[in-house]
Order: sequence, then C-alpha cells, then structure tokens
Amino acid sequence: MVKRSSPDERREEIAEAVWRVIRRDGVASASVRAVADEAQMSTGSLRHFFATQSELLLFAMTLVTVRVEERIAGIDFDPDIRRAMRQFTDQFVPLDEDRREEMQVWEAFAAAAQTDSALTAVRDETDRTLFGHFRSFVDAAFEAGFLRPGASVDIEAMRLHALADGLASHGVDNPERTNPEVISQVLDAHFVTLLR
Repeated sequence: MVKRSSPDERREEIAEAVWRVIRRDGVASASVRAVADEAQMSTGSLRHFFATQSELLLFAMTLVTVRVEERIAGIDFDPDIRRAMRQFTDQFVPLDEDRREEMQVWEAFAAAAQTDSALTAVRDETDRTLFGHFRSFVDAAFEAGFLRPGASVDIEAMRLHALADGLASHGVDNPERTNPEVISQVLDAHFVTLLR
C-alpha cells in the first residue's frame, strides 16, 4: 500500500521543489507552473496548497529557517562555550553539500527580498535572530573569561556574524576557492583572535 503524505508533508515536498528550481534556474523561474512540474503535480493541485506564487515562495523561504532550527535543536552542544560557539557557527557555513545547497537557496531568497516585502520580513527577522544567538554566545564567552582582553561583546558578535555570512556567500559563489577546508581554516584563525 502506498503511504500518502499528510498535507503538511506535501507542503514541505512542494517547498523542496521550489528549492530545486531555484538552485537550478533562480528565483525568477520559480513560477507556479515550474514548481508544479518539478513536484510532478498539476498547477490546480499545487494551488490547493498555495493560492499564489508569493504564498509559495514565502513558505519555501520560511522552511529553510525551520530546517536550520531543527538541525540546531538536534545538536548536543559541547559544555565548553568556546567549542559550542564553533559548533553553532558551523551550522551557517557550507561545510557539506546539504548546507551549501541550503545557503544557495537562502542567498537567492535574500536577493529576492529586495523587492518583496513579505520575503524582506522573513530575511530581517532571521538576521535579527541569528545575530542575537551570536551575541549570546559571545556574551557567554565574555562572562566565562574566554574573550580576549579589551574585546567588545557587540563588536565581536557583529564580526562573527559578518564572517559567517561572508563565508556562506563565498562558499556558494566560489566553492572551489572557498571550500570546506578553507572555511574551517578561516574560522580557526578567527576564533584564535577572538578567544583565549
């Protein structure tokens, strides 16, 4: 007997089809028709789940953040805040194919957010949340006496956030030069300057 997907599972499968279209052809090509074809369903069936293309793209973008949150929730973080901070940072740089594809999709959505206010809201909220997490980790390192002397928690949190964003972008745009080994080396060098 064939197992039927629940409506929520089917919505996620459709969102994954959006991601595949975006990785292959870009956000501009993620029309209802193209996504329906990718998901092997009719446009009428797709519209049963998503009435508009905007609704479809918004769900697909939000699902990227949900998947990252789920992955992070499953991590058994090291009790040493220095190693835990590195474990957390590693989730936002393309150290494997899954994270590279995830970041490729996110980068495309972030670019599309320049002209779509609904996507802008998701992008901005995700950015605020991520910075808040980086700041919490840096603050915990400061409280534990691990931050280098004279370091500013706010500046170091911003620097770590910017470094992770930059490595993610370069890892997507130029994976030959900014490969997982190089990304790890750059993060190692940064944490040496950040922590004692």
